[in-house]
Amino acid sequence: MAWTAPGWFVQTHIDQWDPSALSIDLTSDSDLKAAFWGPSITPAYGTDTAYGTAPWNSGESNGAGYTTGGIAVVGTTLAVVSGAMKFDADNFSIPNSTIEAEGYVLYDDTTGDRLVLAIWFGGPEETQDGTYLVTHDAAGIASLDLTP
Repeated sequence: MAWTAPGWFVQTHIDQWDPSALSIDLTSDSDLKAAFWGPSITPAYGTDTAYGTAPWNSGESNGAGYTTGGIAVVGTTLAVVSGAMKFDADNFSIPNSTIEAEGYVLYDDTTGDRLVLAIWFGGPEETQDGTYLVTHDAAGIASLDLTP
């Protein structure tokens, strides 16, 4: 099986609201990272919990200009839009890079590297000594519908 869709990591969100009380702050400009991955990853959104543990311990993108562990996620916002929680952040840019990725995983590096969500690009995207640019959808990176 391969990576075929974006999604939220369910166990992380359960642990936000149960006695685990993870305290992940989606509006923090210092806690969140985006690590880029190739086609070998198969997310299990219902059970995967942390960056650096299977399957998120192999297959991370590599190459000139990219550092293992990913890039800082800045300009984060949370908003209510039509009854849904909308998460957004500034677009990502990795200048002078030579990498290939099919998407990225967003994780909090202050809570045991807990996975928050993953974004799949729909196929591989690459740079050859250029700028790897991720432009998020105008509607936001992801939303969580909380209304019936």
